[in-house]
Amino acid sequence: VRSVEELGRLAKLVDIDDRPKHESVRVIATLGRHVQSRGGELGLTRKLESFGVRFVNDTCWCMLLDPPVIPSDPRSAILTNSGKYAHYGPGLTNRRVRFGSARDCVEAAKGGRAATSSGKT
Repeated sequence: VRSVEELGRLAKLVDIDDRPKHESVRVIATLGRHVQSRGGELGLTRKLESFGVRFVNDTCWCMLLDPPVIPSDPRSAILTNSGKYAHYGPGLTNRRVRFGSARDCVEAAKGGRAATSSGKT
């Protein structure tokens, strides 16, 4: 999450319906401390944390190489809205990494599976 505006868009996606995060899915967002602090003032981080988002501050996804951030099961897949991580992630983590929009990520978090390119889960 690069900005408070992006954090707000993520919170709106979570609020589109009342489905909770699927129990088997972890949702992790990287963001700067200043974005998290301002998001806290606006109630955005609390809303996202209630959904199950875990925040990691002041780092790039490409620096997060080990559990508990990276799934310990090598059959696990990671869905990201970061083009950089979609490119470098497979080689860094030895996990399958798929690229999708923030909406795709939230839908996968709620449904427990990422949609295929045809839109089916």
